[in-house]
Amino acid sequence: MNYRTPLTLLLATSLLGACSNKTAPASASVADSAADVAASAPASADDAASAASDAASDAVRPPVATAAKTEDMNTPEAREREAGMMRAVFGKEYRDDSDDALADLPDPDKHIDKLSYVVSAVSHKVLPDGRAILVANAETANTEGTAESAHASSGLLNVFFLAPKGQPGDGQWKVVKRLENIAALGSSGQLGEVHWVTLGANKPGLAIRHGYTGQGYTITQLALFEIGDGKVTALDGGIDLYSDNMGACTPDMDECWLVDGSWRFAPARDGGAYDDLLIDFKGSSEKIKPGATVKPDQDPPRIATPLNGHARYAFDGKGYKLVEGKNPVPGI
Repeated sequence: MNYRTPLTLLLATSLLGACSNKTAPASASVADSAADVAASAPASADDAASAASDAASDAVRPPVATAAKTEDMNTPEAREREAGMMRAVFGKEYRDDSDDALADLPDPDKHIDKLSYVVSAVSHKVLPDGRAILVANAETANTEGTAESAHASSGLLNVFFLAPKGQPGDGQWKVVKRLENIAALGSSGQLGEVHWVTLGANKPGLAIRHGYTGQGYTITQLALFEIGDGKVTALDGGIDLYSDNMGACTPDMDECWLVDGSWRFAPARDGGAYDDLLIDFKGSSEKIKPGATVKPDQDPPRIATPLNGHARYAFDGKGYKLVEGKNPVPGI
């Protein structure tokens, strides 16, 4: 399908933006797709618009398909450190050949029974005093000991607190606290993108960008957690960041849209201990022009409406709430 309205440009440019100045850039696959569009741009404007739309449709959906490692977590040193942490947490249940563990963890629904899960390290942070925090993703295992997640299955958040063991620098760890299957996020058995953030002075936290794609619709949300001394507190599990219905935007679809938000933290405007979350949205929706008639297999003329905006979320003592602006991301 050819979209020759502002939505075409939005689809292409959305591939080039980073999530936040406190987060890792967009995944390599999305960046590579954007580069491919630029490198192989067709000669005509209409063909360029069509190519950008097609490439954007393929590359943007789904924006968070896996528990992707950020760049600093994908170095040989980081992977080796994580392997040592995983061995400390799971012992003989850790499998070197697949860099994961086959372990029995609490059922997140029943909270009593234990089920078999495949657990993979996603990210970790070494604190100034030498202690460390390991974030891992768990997904249901089958009888063969491999992951068996449906498209709609969430990834399960696990957080382990560790302390150095033995001589400094020898890579040995002991487990101080285990928080297992404490939240369900994302799809296809994966949490999404895990980022370490600072929620305020001496307030480390996690921001997890997670989402779901189905039937041509995509939604991406931001979950925020504060990490204290041996505890993790959920501050918000579903702040809308992105959505589109481009996979379902057939010629007879009345409205097509894409909205993308870039987020960052800033000092609280009221001087509070927790920083405010700021999100800038860029997007557009297109509705079929009233009374338009088109030939079979021809795209109808559409009227574009900008969905740009700004939203400020502030901590109210329990979680983050919208206090200024509007979140224009359509739900699915």
